[in-house]
Amino acid sequence: MLTCKEMSELGSDIIDDHLGLRTRMDVFMHLGMCPRCRRYIKQLRLTSQVLQQLPPDSAPVDAQAILDKVRRHSE
Repeated sequence: MLTCKEMSELGSDIIDDHLGLRTRMDVFMHLGMCPRCRRYIKQLRLTSQVLQQLPPDSAPVDAQAILDKVRRHSE
């Protein structure tokens, strides 16, 4: 079974669905037993979704506004 550290290292691959079958099964099993990692992966997904909604221009990013939006979605 994967450790929480391994889960955090796989975070991007998990949300981008870039895992092999065996690793996907290990992730599934770990998430079924670990509420902290479930929250972590949920937060990564929300953050990714919010960042994808940002306009692709070169304007400065308001990090606080992004964090506020992620917090609102996670409540």
